[in-house]
Amino acid sequence: MNKCLYCGKDVKNKYCTVSCQNKHQNSEKSNKIYGLFTEFKVECFKCGIEFNVKERYKLFPQKEKYYCSRSCSNSRNWNEKDKEKISKTLKNITQKDRIITKCKNCGKDIEHIKSKKRIFCSHSCNTSYYNKTTDRCRKAGLKSSQIQKETRRSKNEIYLSELCNSFFNNILINNNMFNGWDADIILTDEKIAILWNGKWHYEKIMEGHSVKQVQNRDRIKIEEIKKLGYEPYIIKDMGKYNKEFVEREFVKLKKHCAVEQLVSSRDSYSRGR
Repeated sequence: MNKCLYCGKDVKNKYCTVSCQNKHQNSEKSNKIYGLFTEFKVECFKCGIEFNVKERYKLFPQKEKYYCSRSCSNSRNWNEKDKEKISKTLKNITQKDRIITKCKNCGKDIEHIKSKKRIFCSHSCNTSYYNKTTDRCRKAGLKSSQIQKETRRSKNEIYLSELCNSFFNNILINNNMFNGWDADIILTDEKIAILWNGKWHYEKIMEGHSVKQVQNRDRIKIEEIKKLGYEPYIIKDMGKYNKEFVEREFVKLKKHCAVEQLVSSRDSYSRGR
């Protein structure tokens, strides 16, 4: 058994895949043409600090200017000729060409050239003015929240909402009616708030995800649902899309609603007697 010349896996021939062959052959050709990567010390052309650079000598044989940072590379050393040109252009602009206007947002005086119309004194004034007048930030936030609600909904939850819509009356979906907290499906006539809880509520899925924080939020949500007189109905979904599982949960929900109606009717009958 041989080993792949690029990745080192056990193979019969030279390479395990065509991609390894292409990568290895291309690297060999580039090394022959441009030379190997070598690390050497250089001085920053702007500040003179020494730092290491890893490059191919053959690719940049005449490169002389190296910069240690982007600020050093972007900084300019003005020549006397450039300074004279700038001063001439500034002198040619007379006082007649300059006008003073007021900022639309804060009312400060702005001195500028006639050809370059300025309405605001700064970028912050520009954004704050348009956010106040057109209310674009609020609309954008509402739009993004609606998109997030739709993307967070699983296929199982969507199928259950379709089944509930075909059987029950007056259904709300992802409505923030519980003091700012929402429920996935709300049966207003039955006074039931359905919470479809996936793996996110019980297991750690990714870094930065705190299960305790999610469960704490769930407890607060349940308390707010009860305060408004609704019953929280939790469905635990730990798997992928399963049509039969959703239908079984829907049958359980219908039985639960029927039992609740019987209990409420008995209570009202006993009170009437």
